[in-house]
Amino acid sequence: MTRQDRIDGAVLAALATVMVVTRSHSLSQAVHVPDTSWASFFVAGYYVRSRLAFPALFLLGFGIDLVMINHFGTSNFCFTPAYAMLIPAYGTMWLAGRFAHARLAPAPSSIPALFALVCGATLGAEVLSSGGFYFLGGRFPDPTLAGFLPRLARYFPFTLMATLIWTGVAAAMHGLVVATRAAQRNRARG
Repeated sequence: MTRQDRIDGAVLAALATVMVVTRSHSLSQAVHVPDTSWASFFVAGYYVRSRLAFPALFLLGFGIDLVMINHFGTSNFCFTPAYAMLIPAYGTMWLAGRFAHARLAPAPSSIPALFALVCGATLGAEVLSSGGFYFLGGRFPDPTLAGFLPRLARYFPFTLMATLIWTGVAAAMHGLVVATRAAQRNRARG
């Protein structure tokens, strides 16, 4: 097993765990924890090199949704043919993570560009997901752009906040790992 395989496995395990906890709302009785889905796909795109990770995360999200709807009584209102729009929406986040990995150094100087990239990708993903649901989901009679824009304005800020929080958590964990490794190297030398 290569070092990258170990990184892929560890990152995917962590992302799967937080997706199960936040997407299933298993903590909702005690505290509301925002969904990590957008951030999880961004972080996976950034760290995980395996191409199987994208379909694996998508299938995990789909499986969580099915379990919640079929076994825990969660509403199926959002489960329409437009659900397929989550594929390009998640793909937007995934590709933004790939772009960040390839083009932005993991350094404090990259934070403004990374912030802008996460914001832009989240907006694109939200337009694809919510727009797909609004225009293709069959839940709204005669959907129009004028009808969609207020919905986007209502829901996007919370989605963006959740995505920024979770990508911030991932960035903080990255910093902690880097600092810990540096400290271990310094102890080994001294």
